[in-house]
Amino acid sequence: MKRKFRFMNIIAATMMCAVLLNACSSNSNTNSPTPSESNTGSTNNANDTKKDEPVVLTIVNSAGGTPNFPTGDPFWEDNPVAKELEEKLNIKLKWEVYSGAGKDKLNVVLASGEYPDIIMLSDPTKVISDKIAIPLNELIDQFGPDLKKKYGSALNMLKQSDGNIYHLTNSYLPEGATPPGFGYSFQVRTDIYEALGSPKLETSDDVYSYLKSVKEKYPKTSDGQTMYPMSGFNRNWGSPYYGMIAMAGSPADSKLYMGEGDSVKYWPKAPWAEEVFQFYNKLFREGLIDPEAFTQDYATWQKSKLYTARVASHIGGWNQTYDVLKTYTDAKLPNAEKMYFQNFVFKFPTGDKPAVFSASKKGTGALIITDKAKNPEAAMKLLNYLTTDEGNFLAMNGPEGIQWEMADGKPSLKKSYLDRWLAGEAQVNIEKETGMNHYSRLVGSDLGQTSWGTYWILKDDPTATNNTRVQQRDEALSPYWYDATTIGDLMAGADTDTLAKQQAVDKRLYENAFTVILAKSDAEFQTEFAKFVKELDSAGAVEVEEYMTKMHQQYKKQLAGE
Repeated sequence: MKRKFRFMNIIAATMMCAVLLNACSSNSNTNSPTPSESNTGSTNNANDTKKDEPVVLTIVNSAGGTPNFPTGDPFWEDNPVAKELEEKLNIKLKWEVYSGAGKDKLNVVLASGEYPDIIMLSDPTKVISDKIAIPLNELIDQFGPDLKKKYGSALNMLKQSDGNIYHLTNSYLPEGATPPGFGYSFQVRTDIYEALGSPKLETSDDVYSYLKSVKEKYPKTSDGQTMYPMSGFNRNWGSPYYGMIAMAGSPADSKLYMGEGDSVKYWPKAPWAEEVFQFYNKLFREGLIDPEAFTQDYATWQKSKLYTARVASHIGGWNQTYDVLKTYTDAKLPNAEKMYFQNFVFKFPTGDKPAVFSASKKGTGALIITDKAKNPEAAMKLLNYLTTDEGNFLAMNGPEGIQWEMADGKPSLKKSYLDRWLAGEAQVNIEKETGMNHYSRLVGSDLGQTSWGTYWILKDDPTATNNTRVQQRDEALSPYWYDATTIGDLMAGADTDTLAKQQAVDKRLYENAFTVILAKSDAEFQTEFAKFVKELDSAGAVEVEEYMTKMHQQYKKQLAGE
């Protein structure tokens, strides 16, 4: 009997506890959580306010240069982009940034065996062969769907001979994108161009007629100095040399011509090469081009010709005359506001479509995840996010709400920041406030347009800044970019003999061209042109062309996944 009574008491006590627990539960739904509930550290309960500790990834940028914010600067952890990445991904980057010869310092660090999770570098060959870079194939498949989509078939170009991808790149042209108008152009000073009736400048004949008109109407500057209808300088990068062959359709940066059967040839062997030489020789012999255009150095040209307003037109990189307007306005030259240069692309009768700007789907540079990475999955999630429209735009511009906001369905610069950019404020000041630019090369690209129709870097967008000069440049140059995916790195893997021949050819290709252009008669021109082509072959051009053709065709198969 006693045992039965004790059992009934247990049941009653249990029922009483249940009632009390239900009351406690009901009460907790109507009041604030108790301190013990709000400090659990879990992220699974919607009522929790504390997140898990972020995943910390170490990263080094060994690209060299002088960073605005060196290693140890609080900027790297406190800037708005870093905070946004931590908020969205729960990932925190611990940066080390090398200044100066970053490659040398990286080699020392790698040799020590103590290196970070992620490394940004120029050439990944050694870190791949030393098995410091880990294979990324499975990580991309599992955690990189956006990255995979942006690269498209170009991911095949990153595979090594064993079928693995060990590095990613930046500055690639995303699948399906079209870059804005950069590259080489024929630039004419607006005040002179408009005074001559703004004629069409679509062909080499148009350009010849225009330069003749300049010489007739503007033989001297206002202070009595010689005015040059066309001028230029001699510099291995950005010289008029590249501009002149870009107008004829050569992939200018590589000085090549794509011949029959998809073969790679040096541009003087193109069917239009002699016509291009003849055009510039004609300008030289008729005094329509500065006689020093292919011999004077860049600094001399700027100081003695461009800055003194003696250049009516120029052929070369669009940016080489872009900033001179400030020099003219500061000097208070008459009609200075109209002395900026406009951009044009003209064609040769027998030439191919002009090729003024190269873009590669493969990209450049390298970024690896190392074998020291404790959480390679988090590293790939970060890299994947920075290829999305949201992540890439964040890296380029900083988070929404600081320098930009959404307006009419697309990003728009706030007026306060637009005014600062237009006033020429130092970019470093705005970088510090926004975090922009410092994460942009973590598998990001500024080529092509965003899904909103803007530039990736909003302060460079001519519509966002109402920059009519850049709008004119984009309209003129954007149709003439060329795909350099399979014509980059054509000398990769070449033996020392082939490389030596390539260097010998390249030297003659650049330097000896000017003797043809500066010929004083038709007979001298023909002699110099024939000599020029013959000397290229004597230096080994045929053997180098065969090697480049082999690599180009190999890259085409690789791009197609064959």
